[in-house]
Order: sequence, then C-alpha cells, then structure tokens
Amino acid sequence: MAAFTHNLNIVGRCTQMQRSQKLKPLGICGGQVPYLLRLCREPGLTQEEIAEALYVNKSTAARQVNSLERAGFVERRVSAEDRRCMRVYPTDRALAALPQLRETVQEWNEYLLDGFTESERATLLQMMERVAGRAQAYIQREVGWDA
Repeated sequence: MAAFTHNLNIVGRCTQMQRSQKLKPLGICGGQVPYLLRLCREPGLTQEEIAEALYVNKSTAARQVNSLERAGFVERRVSAEDRRCMRVYPTDRALAALPQLRETVQEWNEYLLDGFTESERATLLQMMERVAGRAQAYIQREVGWDA
C-alpha cells in the first residue's frame, strides 16, 4: 500500500506546481495558497495557529508568512489582547487576489475529478476525509506541535 502515500505526494506536488504556474502573474507560489486562503477566511491568526491549521511546522509557517509579508500580501499587527503576540492579517492585495486563488483551486479540482461520476466524487471525498482525519488524529496524539 506504499503506492497510496506515494500517489498522495504526487498529487500534492503537482497541485503546488499547477498553482505556481497559474498564479505566477500575481507573485504567488503554490505553497503560499493555503496560507492566503486560511488568512482570508480567518484573519488575525498567530503564526502558531497558522502552523497548526495547515499541519506545517512553526519554522515553515514563519518563512511563508515572512515571504507573504515582503510581497505585500499579509501584515503583522500586535494583538489587542496580548501585546507580546503578533497576529497576521491579509492585506488589500491578498483580498484582491482571493477570487483568482479560489478559481485556480476550483479549476484544478475539476480537472483532477473530470470523468468521475457524482457518486464517485462523493465516495472519494468521504474516503479522503476519513484518511485525513486519521492522519490528523495521529499527529495530535503521537507527535504534537512541539516536534
């Protein structure tokens, strides 16, 4: 069953490459898309909250947030509740790019699932949600966020 995770990795890498190619005119690379989508949906997350939401390590989240900040897509602000804490917000530039980000994601999903019946799509989604849930539970139970 090693082919299962191998195929997941291929889909993930191809997804990033497709997003990078489609979003290059905006100055966005494929790996930044989940960060922008999450921050547009939930503005004001901390870097740690972003890392946990996206299942990446804290240093990866910090690098991506730094890159997005340099490119003008996000900004850090001191938290009103805790002056020691920085929160990350999308800028107007990110909000303007949001429709194209969503369209790029939707087009790719449709491309990948072309030829699948509605029933097959629903079954695949249910199965992938089960797999993702097991992966998330393992990380939360066995690894944690201090790894």
